[in-house]
Amino acid sequence: MAILLVSSFSVSACRGLELENKTEQIAGYTESQAMIVLVNELNRYRSAYTDAVLDVTVEGEDKPFEEVLTDNVKEYLEQIKLLCMLAEEQGVTVTSQERDSIRDVSELYYSGLSAEDLELIGCSIEDVQTVYEDIFQADKLIRRLTEDAQSDISDSEAKVIEVQQIVTSDLKKALAILKLCKIDGSDFATMASRYTESDEVTRELRRGSIGGLYEETAFSLDEGDISNIIECDGLYYIIKCTNGYDQEATADRKAMLEAAINTKAFSEVYDSYREEHPVRFGERFWNDLDLSEALGTSVDDFFELYDENLSF
Repeated sequence: MAILLVSSFSVSACRGLELENKTEQIAGYTESQAMIVLVNELNRYRSAYTDAVLDVTVEGEDKPFEEVLTDNVKEYLEQIKLLCMLAEEQGVTVTSQERDSIRDVSELYYSGLSAEDLELIGCSIEDVQTVYEDIFQADKLIRRLTEDAQSDISDSEAKVIEVQQIVTSDLKKALAILKLCKIDGSDFATMASRYTESDEVTRELRRGSIGGLYEETAFSLDEGDISNIIECDGLYYIIKCTNGYDQEATADRKAMLEAAINTKAFSEVYDSYREEHPVRFGERFWNDLDLSEALGTSVDDFFELYDENLSF
C-alpha cells in the first residue's frame, strides 16, 4: 500500500473520533500509536534532509514542516480508520492466521526499537499490532474492491511504439522527400534532420494519445516501414516506424491502465461511503505534538517491514 505521509495511533478512547451520519461510537487511536507512524515518517525525512527539516517552511503550504507532516499523518490515519469501518460492513476481516503473521511482524519491529525509541514513542507491542492490523485490513479491503475490476488489457490496447517523422508545410517538398526516403540505403533520420520543419523528429506514441490519421497510419506500419504522405491540419508528414513494440514502455502503460481501472472501481465505493461517514480525529494530543522531542529516535522501518512481510 503506497504511503505518502503517515502517523500511528491505537484503538482506545472513542471520544477522539467525530462521525457524522453514523450513530455507532468508534474508538480512536492513542498518542503512542500515532507516534509509531509519525516518528517513522519524520526519520525518513531526516535521513534525506537532516534534522534541519524541522526548520523548513513547506512551499505552497506556508506552514512549518512539522505541522504539514502531522496533518498528513493524521489524514492518512483517518483514511485507514474509515477503510476499516467500510471493511467491517463489507465483511472483510482479519483471520486468526493473518493475525498471527501480524503479531510476528509486530514483534520484529518492536524488538528493533532502542531504549530511546521506546521512551519517546511510548508504545507497547499491542500498539504496534493494532496499527499494523488496521493497515492490513484496509489493504485487504482495497484488494477485494479492485480484484473484480481487473480487466484483460491487451498488449494491442496498451501498445507503445516509436516513430521518426519528417514534417513540412509544402506538398511538393513532401513528395520530393518521400521519393528520396524510398531510395535503397537512404537514412531516414538524416533526411529528417535535414528537411523537417519540426523540432521533434522522434516520437513515442500510445494508443489513443493523438488519434486521427497520423496515429492510425503509425500503428499500421511494421518496424522499418515508411508511410506515404499524411496530411494533418495543413501539414504534411512522412513517418517511419523505428520500434514497432516498445516492450518496457508497453508494460508500464499496461500497468498504468490497470491501476486507473482499479482506482476507479475503488473510488466508486470509497468516495460514496466517505461522504456518508466523514471521519475526523479530535484527540487533543494532535495539537500538542512536538516533533523536536523525537529527534532522539532512529527507527524508520515500520512500513518497510510491513511491505516485506504483509503487503498484498
